[in-house]
Amino acid sequence: MKIYLRQFFTVILILSFSNIKAQNSPKLHKYLENTPQLTHSQKLTDYDSLVSYIKQVSPIIQFNKEVRKIDFDKHTNNLKRKITAKTSMEDYLFLVQKTLNVAQDGHTSRPGKWLLDIIKKDWIPKGIAELDTLDFPHNYKYDDFLNKNFYTKTKLELAYINGEYYNLLPFSYQGISYPASMKLVSCNGKEIHQFVKSMEELISPLRWDRINNKVYHENFYTVGEIYKNNHLKLTFVDTKQKSKTVTITKDDTVTFLEQKKNNFGYNTNTDPVITHYFEKEQLFYGKIPTMDEKLGDTLINRFQKTINKFAVKSIVLDVRGNGGGSDNTYGKFLGKILKDTLKMNLTIGYIFSPLNGLKKDSIIKYGLTFDKEGPKLKDLEMFYSKIPNFSFFYPSKELIPFEGPIYVLQDRFIFSSASNLSSLAYKTKRIISIGETPNLLGGVQARTSVFSLPYSKLIFRVEPQIDFTDCKTVADIFQNQVEHFVTYPIDFLHDRATTNEDILGKNFLMKKDPMFKKVIELELQ
Repeated sequence: MKIYLRQFFTVILILSFSNIKAQNSPKLHKYLENTPQLTHSQKLTDYDSLVSYIKQVSPIIQFNKEVRKIDFDKHTNNLKRKITAKTSMEDYLFLVQKTLNVAQDGHTSRPGKWLLDIIKKDWIPKGIAELDTLDFPHNYKYDDFLNKNFYTKTKLELAYINGEYYNLLPFSYQGISYPASMKLVSCNGKEIHQFVKSMEELISPLRWDRINNKVYHENFYTVGEIYKNNHLKLTFVDTKQKSKTVTITKDDTVTFLEQKKNNFGYNTNTDPVITHYFEKEQLFYGKIPTMDEKLGDTLINRFQKTINKFAVKSIVLDVRGNGGGSDNTYGKFLGKILKDTLKMNLTIGYIFSPLNGLKKDSIIKYGLTFDKEGPKLKDLEMFYSKIPNFSFFYPSKELIPFEGPIYVLQDRFIFSSASNLSSLAYKTKRIISIGETPNLLGGVQARTSVFSLPYSKLIFRVEPQIDFTDCKTVADIFQNQVEHFVTYPIDFLHDRATTNEDILGKNFLMKKDPMFKKVIELELQ
């Protein structure tokens, strides 16, 4: 489960809802049939509730204001003014989506179908979320509607590398062919980085490349609203510095001239655990696609069988593309091989609000505090949980004998509990992180607080905590770091995407993978 402090606070939701009579709407979208149809006043109340919940629970919007200059209040005030007596339910849902986007946090969002299923089948029975299961059919319809109308079907296979966008594959469009590895320089006549930075309401979370001080998102072009008169104008520069402009029609698909055989991005829920043993290096490699506890058990079993037969000097945990899940996944594995608990002194902050369920006397009772040294967020009354020697896992009674280093391979596509593992690796000597930073606000993250709006019944979640551990400035709260930074050149990414080789096979890892080759380099040292 996510690292969170249920013994310190519980989220209390006391919502009193009135019954809603659906209004007949001749223009009602097919995806929204039999969902609540709101009056103007109900939309305003619904919207005010959404903004209020986010402001009461999310300290991240204040971090974004101070560090990234994203003003949540300014955006939401402008969005609310667009709710008029003529605002349709379709337009209202777009405004709700934009409001969640403006929070600019990967955990503050509308749950999709996969997470809605988990909330309904797991979180509600366990008391983690207090929601009416009768509202879930509406939310599946909201998800369908927004996915198919807020976004487009356009696909360009862009990759962001060292501060620039490149197209990963060659393609043709309207009879003209375009080569791979062109650099994207502008969109709709505006310099590309300035264009994407302005999309705070349209896509979330926008990634922040601190090294190059640029905001980016590789799929920015999938947002339907940026298409002017149904067209999007993209200007590239090829490797010979020749300018090439593509004006693509909304929902059009380009024809890729090479087949993409390998994914670059987040893994799927069906990707398997992959393990290898490198005899010469005496190295065990394990790829964990998601933080699913069953996959963690698989990894433990395979490592046990390997070490029963061979000497193991080092371990590589590959979490590239791992979007998270349960901390127990890596925690149980580490607990099996490390005799000493890896500990950190944590400082976690929360907004002091009724939705966090604690009164001031409870703060003292539970050992929390309103004071802390170091940077604080302005204009927020916060309480802090200071946990000395916090243990991310506990050693198993039946340890597998292992004394060597553990390398964690990470790319920008890690999040949630995978990001927790990265944070642990960066702050402890026994585990060594290699690869890219995800460029998303990280550190230790909690299980999200889940809410439902009073009239639309739309379900959304909010990240309630922020990690102040070892922060010397407010910007340090962004947290995500890596010990040995290794990124992919565009030529390698192109070859990786199109090769017939097994990119997680022993030969490719050893001879071509830059991050795995860094492991071998460190081992030789």
